Amino acid sequence: MKKRYLVVLVVMILLFSFNLLVSGATQFKLSINGISTDIGTTTVNNKVYVDAEALANQLGLNASKTSKSINISTKNDDIIPNIIKSISPSVVGIIGNIDSGDSTADGVVLGTGIIIKSGGDILTNAHVVEDMSRIVVVLTDGTGYQARIKYIDKPSDLAVIKIDKIGLTAATLGKMQDIVIGKTAIAIGTPMSFQNRNSASVGVISGLNRSADGFYQYKLIQTDAAINPGNSGGPLLTIKGEVIGINSMTTVNAQGLSYAIPIDTVQYVLNHFYKYGKVKRVTLGADFEEDYVALYGLPSRNGLKITSIEKGSCAEKYGLKKDDFIYSINGVYVNTLVDLNEAYKSVLPGNKIKVAVRRNGKVQSINVVMDELK
Repeated sequence: MKKRYLVVLVVMILLFSFNLLVSGATQFKLSINGISTDIGTTTVNNKVYVDAEALANQLGLNASKTSKSINISTKNDDIIPNIIKSISPSVVGIIGNIDSGDSTADGVVLGTGIIIKSGGDILTNAHVVEDMSRIVVVLTDGTGYQARIKYIDKPSDLAVIKIDKIGLTAATLGKMQDIVIGKTAIAIGTPMSFQNRNSASVGVISGLNRSADGFYQYKLIQTDAAINPGNSGGPLLTIKGEVIGINSMTTVNAQGLSYAIPIDTVQYVLNHFYKYGKVKRVTLGADFEEDYVALYGLPSRNGLKITSIEKGSCAEKYGLKKDDFIYSINGVYVNTLVDLNEAYKSVLPGNKIKVAVRRNGKVQSINVVMDELK
């Protein structure tokens, strides 16, 4: 048994860099690529042993064992099918009717959702369900349930729908540090037709902090995993099977250019849903002109130009003026409205923020207590 653990540990050292940090005389804390884990360790005769199966799972590898051996596979052909099999019970198809404006027929639309609570809460895109007159959720076993909208937030394009079913398998939500350009990304959904429910496609994370002007108020993940109509609301997964994004849109007349809402925006919206029943956003009460250099993706620190200020707003109250340039919010540079919305995610109505303003060529700092966006 000891020999088996030691051999696996040596193999893992060759594949991945990790540090053992001393936390006691005979106990060690295992970190992988600088990220702390809760994997148990045992020290015997000055040698450190770890649970090989737990370590493999943490690294997103496929581990299989018998009474006398353990095999760890690093091949996608072995790992990805198991991930898809394990996540499939958490992925649902969504189908419903939308009034087409024709009195003789209703349109049928479809999308995808991901179970986030075992009691029946399902996360999807707002644009999937916002206009549905009747929402039906179909689980991986083919059973269908009528659903209702529990929370919806159009600015983030996220919604939670509810079915009356308990004992469901909730997906595991990942972390922002797992979203790295070049890492494997797996998209699961209902592309084009309901008979394609729980279809999977595999690609990589192609880019981060992408903007879709006129469509999304927050930054997006770019992936080349195939995302088609009907995939909207489905999960974008890591090689560990954790949800790092909600698939939302693809680019017409382009290949391998699709986008997902990243997990930090998802968590931000869900936290507000379950705490406040809605997303509580803030506003300065001003209109802005975006920096066109930044809109074209070029490096810029020009800031946002104030074009008008609402009477009675916090911007007026704390001395912001027309033609001021908002340089940063709490130290975060803002050049576009997407930048501004991202900076606002950590702020609640009534919070005080520090606004760096460039006025007449000079930068000054103004403290502003934020209003709630109505």
